[in-house]
Order: sequence, then structure tokens, then C-alpha cells
Amino acid sequence: MSAGTEVAASTRSTATSTIYRGRSGQWAFVGHRVSGVLVFLFLLLHIVDVSLVNLDPQLYDEVHQLYGNVVLRLFEVGLLFALVFHALNGLRIVAVDFFPGAVRRERRLLGAVVFLTLAVSIPSGYVILLPFIQGTLR
Repeated sequence: MSAGTEVAASTRSTATSTIYRGRSGQWAFVGHRVSGVLVFLFLLLHIVDVSLVNLDPQLYDEVHQLYGNVVLRLFEVGLLFALVFHALNGLRIVAVDFFPGAVRRERRLLGAVVFLTLAVSIPSGYVILLPFIQGTLR
């Protein structure tokens, strides 16, 4: 066997050896991408929404009355979760990039991001939904 053939044989991998097993880093990546897309879509909607004030102020007011709907308030709570997670996970990424020792603690850092996301978003989501909980909005 020649040297080139040995190298080629040693670098071959089977289909099962190339599958990534979905550890915390991959889930952080997926969550960051999904939350980033959701925030981007909200920003597009927000730009269209705000531009309505110049086109038709009455239509702008009607659209904002829709935002008081319970379904759209639930979307706002989802947006809040996405924004908080995306921001905190971005800080985790910066920490891992700038501090080499943070790579060993990457799983703990992700746990802290998830904990802080829930700790901030659940009470804030409650405040967003409070008018419906109290029955002052329908």
C-alpha cells in the first residue's frame, strides 16, 4: 500500500462518525439562529407598522388596536423571550470568543443564559399579559 493510499484510508469516515450528537453548543447555535430570524422578522413588521403613520394615520391607529389582542400579546411575549435569549446568548458567544477558558465552561454558560432568559422573560411576560389576566382588555 502506498503512502497516499494509507492517508486516504485513514481520513475516510463512516456515515455514523460524522453525525453531530446535538450537544449544548449545537442547541445554542440553533436557538441563536432561530431567535435572530424571529427578531429580524419583527423588525421588518415594525418598519412597515411605523411607516403607516405617514401614509394613513387612521390605518396606523387601527393596526395598533389589533396589538391589544390577546393572540398578538402572546406573540409579543414570544418576541420578548427571543430578544432576551438572543442578547444573552450573544454575550455568551463573546465570552467564549474572548476568554479561552470559557470554552470549558460553555455548557454552564448556556445554562446561565437559559436561566436568565426565563428569570427575566417570565415576569416580563406576565406584565405584558396582565391586562388580560385582570380582565381589563379583551
